[in-house]
Amino acid sequence: MLNSALRSRAEYAELGADGLAARTTPERDALIVKAVEELLDGKESVLDLCCGYGRVALPLRKAGKVVRGLDISPNLIEAGQAKAAEEELAIDWAIGSMTDLPYKWDSFDAVICLWTAFHELFAEDEQISTICEISRVLKPGGIAIIEGPAWGPATAAEIANGMRQGPEHRIVTTEFSDNRSGVHFIHDEISYGRLCAAAGIDDYKVYKRDWGGRRRLILEIHQPATD
Repeated sequence: MLNSALRSRAEYAELGADGLAARTTPERDALIVKAVEELLDGKESVLDLCCGYGRVALPLRKAGKVVRGLDISPNLIEAGQAKAAEEELAIDWAIGSMTDLPYKWDSFDAVICLWTAFHELFAEDEQISTICEISRVLKPGGIAIIEGPAWGPATAAEIANGMRQGPEHRIVTTEFSDNRSGVHFIHDEISYGRLCAAAGIDDYKVYKRDWGGRRRLILEIHQPATD
């Protein structure tokens, strides 16, 4: 089986920036950017982890943030670079995996990982590595926001029809409006608690909130400030 990075790269190479953009709307994106700006109030440098074609990175740069964007998919990074050049926005783009970030310790005031990207990691060692890497690159007093779908416990029907599989039935297959399907890992307060404990993170919270018109799950990590 392909590891998460190779699987995601292959999927997004086929889908492309236009296909990915078709899964959202300008109105939804505007609401999401507003929510992100509120959460990152007072934070200057931001890493948009799994940034895609820059749907959040670009508006954050317009708002005055110092933004870096990293994604596993070269075609999405190229689309983001082209849009940034067109709008004359200075953003540092990089191709790479969220499990092994190419940045120094204490590099960012904030890290965001949105639109179910973190939920594309199925193996717990990859999930823990990513949480550790996010914590490593956060400056003291920094904040990380991971956003994804909010699911309840698996129902008997979901298990029977194969929609929910894997350990604790946390692997879910969903259908998109473009007739493609997606497979994601379902997180909740229990699974996020395990990951944060393994990564040595004490200051975090897990909650559900409206996010661009949808109910979504948020993991919010706070890096301790130095005295």
